[in-house]
Amino acid sequence: MNLKGIEMKRFVRKVLVVMAALLLALPVLAKDVRDGKLSVEPARDDRFSVSGFTMGKAELYGYLSELKSSEGLRTIVLKRSKKASEAQLRALGSIARALEIEAVDTDGVDLRQQGAQP
Repeated sequence: MNLKGIEMKRFVRKVLVVMAALLLALPVLAKDVRDGKLSVEPARDDRFSVSGFTMGKAELYGYLSELKSSEGLRTIVLKRSKKASEAQLRALGSIARALEIEAVDTDGVDLRQQGAQP
């Protein structure tokens, strides 16, 4: 077998391990939905932290979509909103609008209005 084939097998194996870890982590993370609410915190590089896991916009969208259907997620609560960048606020607002769920900060400010088109 050539070197390229071996590297491809390693890559596929790593992807499968990561996917398995995510599948095992989802039930644990789902416990963080209480009364239909999930806490999210801003992280570096316009990413988000949920229960100690850091993810980008697309990953967060997929995760929240899954929680909406499986755990009845209705509201995203952004903690430490003062540390969130404008891009993070817009991303959360956009995700909330797309999933038709609420997004608020700890002060109760509606984040769905962030970046909304008039």
